[in-house]
Amino acid sequence: MPPQKITHLLYARVIPWLTSQQTAELVAASPAMSSAMLPKEVSLSRLKISGERETVKGQRKHGNQRLHIANWPHDNLHELSVAKVCCVISGHADMLVSKYCLHGGPGTFILIPPHLPHQRFGPFLQANRRHNESCTIIHAYAHSHGILFWLTQSSLDRHSNDMRDNYLIPSMTAMQLLHLAIDEAKATKASFQLVGSNLLAAFFAVIAREIESGNYNHPGPEKAVPPSHKATASFADQVRKYTEANCHKILHVRDAATHFFMSSSQFSRRMRQETGMTFIELLTLVRIERAQQMLRETDLTFVAISNYLSFKSSTQFHHLFRRQVGCSPMEYRKVTASSPTK
Repeated sequence: MPPQKITHLLYARVIPWLTSQQTAELVAASPAMSSAMLPKEVSLSRLKISGERETVKGQRKHGNQRLHIANWPHDNLHELSVAKVCCVISGHADMLVSKYCLHGGPGTFILIPPHLPHQRFGPFLQANRRHNESCTIIHAYAHSHGILFWLTQSSLDRHSNDMRDNYLIPSMTAMQLLHLAIDEAKATKASFQLVGSNLLAAFFAVIAREIESGNYNHPGPEKAVPPSHKATASFADQVRKYTEANCHKILHVRDAATHFFMSSSQFSRRMRQETGMTFIELLTLVRIERAQQMLRETDLTFVAISNYLSFKSSTQFHHLFRRQVGCSPMEYRKVTASSPTK
């Protein structure tokens, strides 16, 4: 789904459900649930886990984080190390969670804490629903530095989980909001529906804002994307945009690698392959370009510009500026002083 449709969906349906306090149905998933714990429009049926738990080894993704902990292949369950929220957008969905199957319609939000077994593969339709129904679900994981966000569609026995609709949104704010909502769900307090709804409304509002501002990778984890598919913006363009937005900060390769959910070695290798330079070389290039802009458009001193752009010293700033531009910052300001923009 294109970014514009994602944000429209969030603003037109998901966030209004949560802010109306009438249509959202929040489910606090746990190892022990009962109908009395659920919103009135959500039901559950008990299941028996008959297969064995199989530990997953050697799989690390998205910032070298161990995501996949275990599978129950016979029962279509898996255990993840991250928190998750699912929202039923349309139709009535059936989702396996621990020893239960939850049944909910549009506006049902299921909050799943880390390490709680839940459904691995679709379709999210059980029994007779597979003969004549369909459903669409939003899924969001809270990784260590952001959110993995995508939609699935189940129709009869067919299930669409197209990883081209997988968005990686490196937002600590969104991640923290989802964790707060999960914590509220685990606490099982009387005010959970109210507090949880507001936290999730803020969470999805941040997701919509970040997508609107272009702060995302689409598609997300590269291993999940067939080689024939390309992101809407090239890797080089995404790194350039990230660097331009953060060039005033003290940045290391590991910071950029974490932002793009890669290991430092993987990120550095891809930088070389797709940009022909290292991340530090690109960062220096962008900082000098920003310094040129500041010299033209402000009266800030050279020391102030050097400090703002996180150079180690004004001496280093002068050296790198002369090497890239061919003159000193003072000479550059004099040449461009005929048309200052303030």
